[in-house]
Amino acid sequence: MRYWVYQALCEVILKGTYSNLYLKNHLHKVKEKDQALATNIFYGTIQNLSYCEYVWKQYTNSKTSNQVGIILSMSVYQILFLDKIPKYAIINEAIELTKKVQPKASGMVNAVLRKIDKDKIQYPSDPYMKLSVEYSLPVWLIKMWAKQYGDEKMREMVPYCNQSMPVYVRFNPNYKIETEYENVCGTLYKTNLNKISSLPLYSQGKISIQDEGSYQICLFLDVEENMNVLDCCAAPGTKSMAIGELMHNTGHIDCIELHEHRKKLIEQDVKRLKLSNVSCFCKDARELDDFGLYDRVLCDVPCSGYGVLSRKPDIKLRMKPEDMDSLIPLQQQILESASKHLSEQGILVYSTCTINKKENEKQIEQFLKNHPDFECVEEKTIFPAFQTDGFYMAKLKRIRG
Repeated sequence: MRYWVYQALCEVILKGTYSNLYLKNHLHKVKEKDQALATNIFYGTIQNLSYCEYVWKQYTNSKTSNQVGIILSMSVYQILFLDKIPKYAIINEAIELTKKVQPKASGMVNAVLRKIDKDKIQYPSDPYMKLSVEYSLPVWLIKMWAKQYGDEKMREMVPYCNQSMPVYVRFNPNYKIETEYENVCGTLYKTNLNKISSLPLYSQGKISIQDEGSYQICLFLDVEENMNVLDCCAAPGTKSMAIGELMHNTGHIDCIELHEHRKKLIEQDVKRLKLSNVSCFCKDARELDDFGLYDRVLCDVPCSGYGVLSRKPDIKLRMKPEDMDSLIPLQQQILESASKHLSEQGILVYSTCTINKKENEKQIEQFLKNHPDFECVEEKTIFPAFQTDGFYMAKLKRIRG
């Protein structure tokens, strides 16, 4: 099983494969009784990669290959975070793995792992650097959050960037379903279900997977039956489907998606949920001149994803501060394009899954400065917290046509 985890980590860390897609396509190769542990080691190592590397690098001066580094990191994760597995068993597994990958390094791996002690880790003296190490977050992000939201709020958020998240399901209101699961809001429930997409309830269109923040954005749009809705960056279609259900399959939703293969994901969900009020178009959301006016417009723009690091930990592996340089103008262009298609007194919701004022509040400030015919009705930031991802949403109203 650990060799499978090692291979999976190599694919994600060294080759850039998305962790969720790798798990979806390859987890079946692991014995069912070992799948939960394999998933834990896989995601846990990715979430805590910088921390694990920092720890084992304190005990070796020798140059280490990327492959051996992954073995050390996944072993350190188990030693420090999985108390039920004996340390000797973790070390023995690591030695056997190294013998398969790079036999000459097995002695070094053995020596390093035997020195690992949770109580003897030497942390940087700088408080921001210490947080950076502990939570495997770049120090520039920690400093940015402290500057934008204050030191106290930053320290509240940071620990929740590595938490295990529950699974939420949205119940289709067109079906009557008895359940004992905890209702979060509307038709969203917190569950302990696994492999939801293989359940009959899922294939029958009675339930869908949706995170709480994503669902809150749909509620924020304030849709009513028989409305016309434009969803500008729709794939994979989760929010579009929730909006369709909230309107009880009345009115109409036009879904815009740039990539054909992602447009097909929306169409598959439309079919699964038997929604007749959804259409999909393969278009650039910045070029919508041939579309008309809508009662509601959802502008869930591409973003840096800093609010969903616990659910998408591989963002950490590639995040750079300069990513915003290309994202911010793209967000502006999509918002500008979408706003042209909102009818008078209509509502446009601009949303992201990031915690970054440059992509959120500053974008809305700039837009309103250039568009006196719009007003901001409400803004909401959901910060990462216990079992909650981070999201931002702004509700804009067109007050003049």
